[in-house]
Amino acid sequence: MSFGVDICLNPPPRPRLRVKPGAVRGRKGPLSYPAYRRVFTARAISSAGSFMQIVAATWYAYKITDNAAAVGVLAALALGPGMIGAPAGGFLLGYFDLRRLAVTLSLCQAVPPAAMAAVEITGELSIGWMYVLVFAGAIPSSLNQPAMAMIEPQTVPQHLRQSAVALSSMIYNVTRLFGAALGGFVVEWAGVAAAFAFNAASFAVVAATVAGLHLDQDVARPLARQVIRLTDGLKHVWSMPLVRTGAVAVAVFFTLVAPVEQLMPVVAKEHGMTPRSVGLLVGAIGVGALLANSFIARFKPEDVRRQQLMALGLLLAAVGLIGLAVTPHHGILIDLLGALLIGLAWESEFVSGQSTVAIEVPPEYRGRLMGIFFLLVTATTAGGAVLLGLLHEWMDMAWTFLFTAAVVATAAVLLALRARMRISPRGA
Repeated sequence: MSFGVDICLNPPPRPRLRVKPGAVRGRKGPLSYPAYRRVFTARAISSAGSFMQIVAATWYAYKITDNAAAVGVLAALALGPGMIGAPAGGFLLGYFDLRRLAVTLSLCQAVPPAAMAAVEITGELSIGWMYVLVFAGAIPSSLNQPAMAMIEPQTVPQHLRQSAVALSSMIYNVTRLFGAALGGFVVEWAGVAAAFAFNAASFAVVAATVAGLHLDQDVARPLARQVIRLTDGLKHVWSMPLVRTGAVAVAVFFTLVAPVEQLMPVVAKEHGMTPRSVGLLVGAIGVGALLANSFIARFKPEDVRRQQLMALGLLLAAVGLIGLAVTPHHGILIDLLGALLIGLAWESEFVSGQSTVAIEVPPEYRGRLMGIFFLLVTATTAGGAVLLGLLHEWMDMAWTFLFTAAVVATAAVLLALRARMRISPRGA
């Protein structure tokens, strides 16, 4: 008897943007292409708006409830739809025009934050309404991920697509810094409604930008569909030690450390800070992730090196959690350092985990396992946000972070010992 889950995957033909032949000459990078610049800029604005909303929503939720668990539930509602949204979004690509689908879903994304802004202005934005509207906004956001992921690289020639994807990844961390910091200032000076309104407008910018792209007509054709059993090969892949250790390390980090980003309002309030400080703390995570990129690039793509990097990342995360736990009142500099260390660890765990799937998993299972990797990240972050919120209510913030730091540090030591055991036989 099979307990596999059947999903519909869509390996679509890649849509091609119409690029004039003479336009390719003399161009050095993706940003040299006007279509990519427009999409890149629109996505950057949208990402900044999303981080502004994270700061505004989490701060407002904690302000009106004074309950960390309520903030954890909010984070879980924002992340939950992503567990099924991406596969469902791929399914929709089998039936709808890519550009029209992306435009429609982007406009749908704009509605919930606009509603939150309107309701907050009237003074009627309760925690219940916020839960409903945040969850409603997360649904089209997760559905739109496959469509937008397909569109952006297609605005440049084939040889520049990897660079285009790398730039898009970089801008995520840049906007985490500036969007979150700006969100903190906006909340303090203009209120949470202004942050929600900006986020709504940013999705409208994405919709208008994508609507102006001219993709080839073959994009409008129904994409070929292939039903694949999700559990095919899972038993074989799970028998690989590197995959198991990588999955455990990722699960530990995204359950016990990553949700701290959503709980920064709790940190700020416990340490006597303002909404502006929430934006700075979330932004510091982005700074750490950016700094980690150059460090990670120096690691050779070897299995042992990836294990060492993941162990180091968990250790840095534990130190960062301890910093957040022991920070004295108004000690924002120590908090910022702790958040920066968490950002360094975040990039280390995410890149190492994704690389393990891309390199170690056999090609016939790689695509499906990559989807499971993102599912693991989303599910553990959502569950971890609720868990940390409940722990905070039970034993306060400092003890919560010290406890999770101990668990994360233990995992780091075990992973480092495992990596050392793999090195020893080679040196014998």
